[in-house]
Amino acid sequence: MSHMGLEYNALRAGSERWASLGELLEETARDLGAAPTGGLAPECQGAARAFLSAWEGYAGESAAIVDGFSTALEEVAARTAAADSSTRGDMEDLDSRLGPAR
Repeated sequence: MSHMGLEYNALRAGSERWASLGELLEETARDLGAAPTGGLAPECQGAARAFLSAWEGYAGESAAIVDGFSTALEEVAARTAAADSSTRGDMEDLDSRLGPAR
């Protein structure tokens, strides 16, 4: 029998936290993109819009990277669980082949 449950849980918890961070980054990108600059002096508005636009892009790019991390962790947890399950099945099959003398 396997003792991998703790590792699965840690990987899945990490994946969920990365996903939560990705959601925050997506919200941040939207907020930066929607931030008004009309209250600033006209000569500052262009620079402010360029600044907000750049940081909107950085947050969006970071969200995509974070999504990749989250997905990768979840995939590793799933593949590890599948391999562990397969190994457990192989061991149970082996036990059944030993016969009554075991």
